[in-house]
Amino acid sequence: MLHPVLARRSWAALALFSAISLPAMATDNAQIGPEAEAYIASHPDKVGQAVATYLANHPEFLVAASETLHQRQQIAQQQAYVQLASQYRADLLSNSSPSVGPADAKAAVVMFFDYQCSWCSKMAPEVENLVKANPDTRFIFKEFPIFASRWPASGLAARVGEQVWLTHGGAKYLDWHNALYATGKVEGALTDKDIYSLAHHYLNDAQIAAVNSAQSSGRIHDALMLNQALAQHMDFTGTPAFVVMPQAANADSKRISVVPGSTSQDALQMAILKAKG
Repeated sequence: MLHPVLARRSWAALALFSAISLPAMATDNAQIGPEAEAYIASHPDKVGQAVATYLANHPEFLVAASETLHQRQQIAQQQAYVQLASQYRADLLSNSSPSVGPADAKAAVVMFFDYQCSWCSKMAPEVENLVKANPDTRFIFKEFPIFASRWPASGLAARVGEQVWLTHGGAKYLDWHNALYATGKVEGALTDKDIYSLAHHYLNDAQIAAVNSAQSSGRIHDALMLNQALAQHMDFTGTPAFVVMPQAANADSKRISVVPGSTSQDALQMAILKAKG
């Protein structure tokens, strides 16, 4: 559907063209409408030319229509994401993923990320600030090493993170998470040596050995596979991605926000407030 202003002006222009172009037509206003319709029906080529000429001379109408279409597409996409978030609510809020904040918090922020992702790295300080500013909110971290096939260190970092979570819980995990991003090494720059060097501050040799064996099986492997499947269900094709939602099962879906990409701290803060109701 055209932008309302575009629609009104285009039809006005068409009516004007038709009225002044119709040969030997009655001038009675009551007859203009029916006669214009008849002329349009019998001269579709001329009408098309008239509209094309008018729009060529007034391109701002096409811009308005394009903007309206883009806005509607964004709204439709957000509605689809919200429906998916409601459908996979239990998986998004699962206790099996690393998290900090009260388990019974009114709102939760779920983040899908990769340690090699440059945009995730840029968002890390923003998320850290949000955690500090919202102690009554639960933050859930979904390790999603989407770049592991290109840079295997992504997978290793994710496995170490899961092991730190299983061994020490949320607070230590968040320390590890922020410390790894603080290296600033992304887009292939992060190495296995970097990861192991930092891991030794959180895990002993036996726990690190468990990380190495988790590449193909075990609890950590299964957790990462579940994250990957959940990201696919949510139609996330990149990182970062955020879902901000109430934790109550019967909460209004209108309080859910989904951001499939990088965003701002302020935008996430507003989403948290909306989720809290």
